[in-house]
Amino acid sequence: MIKNSITAMATVALTMMFTKMMFTNVLPIQAVPVTYDFTVVVTEGSLAGNTFNGSFSYDDEILNGVGTEEIDIADGLKVNMTFLEQNYTEKEDRDYPEFPKLIFEDGAIQRLDFWIEPNERGIWWGRPGWDIQLSPRDN
Repeated sequence: MIKNSITAMATVALTMMFTKMMFTNVLPIQAVPVTYDFTVVVTEGSLAGNTFNGSFSYDDEILNGVGTEEIDIADGLKVNMTFLEQNYTEKEDRDYPEFPKLIFEDGAIQRLDFWIEPNERGIWWGRPGWDIQLSPRDN
């Protein structure tokens, strides 16, 4: 009887030790960022004839896909855009670190709110004469 109890206790101890070893060395799963490339072709206004390119990356695991949602710098949003032959990142947004923001409606991208001009913030994404082509990048 004592021998069976000692064997049972040893088995439990070994099981606990192996379980701890197995889960102690497991690395957390890292989310793969979602990246989109975009091209803006300006067809109207003072910048007509210009084309701007850029990309943005974000972690889509924070989205629930219902209603209006935003991803910002605190959520890991990264932005890169070439505008008039100069490269800008999220840190050049006029209102950084509160902006830029990526706005979604029911899980679909609606617009990137990224503003690099010193004047009042405006919505350029999707405005008439600013044709945007959005392409998901294979990660």
